[in-house]
Amino acid sequence: MLEQAEAFKQHVKEEKLSCKVLMHDRDTKFTKSFDEAFSAGKRDVKVSAFRSPNTNAYVERFIQTLQQECLDHFVVFGKAHFDHLCSEYREHYHMERPHQSLENLVLPPAKAKRTKKSKRQSTELKTIPLSSISCKERLGGLLKHYSRKAA
Repeated sequence: MLEQAEAFKQHVKEEKLSCKVLMHDRDTKFTKSFDEAFSAGKRDVKVSAFRSPNTNAYVERFIQTLQQECLDHFVVFGKAHFDHLCSEYREHYHMERPHQSLENLVLPPAKAKRTKKSKRQSTELKTIPLSSISCKERLGGLLKHYSRKAA
């Protein structure tokens, strides 16, 4: 596991990623020396609570969604291809995909203030002509996003 820790630290450095906190479960493969390898680099190591399987539920659900909606439809040919698929899906997930917990709206921008859910103002249905709708496709049409064309 120490080799994995060093490989991860090297990857973070090469990609210029921000890694301030490392969280893992209480599996015995995460030894004290593994934690020390990360603590030495001014990273905070957090261990999930004892007997709490839902601690990482949001992360695990995102990974399941990524797998079902994207990766299950491709044969991955190496790391570069895998990175491309994941980055395209991440963009789609954060910028275009509707989320049921947000009344089927897209996620707000990261810097936007989170407010209470707003009820839709009008329940009146309006007919939109097809000529005013544009479709953005990702990954060869697997991921699609429909929006109104700009006036």
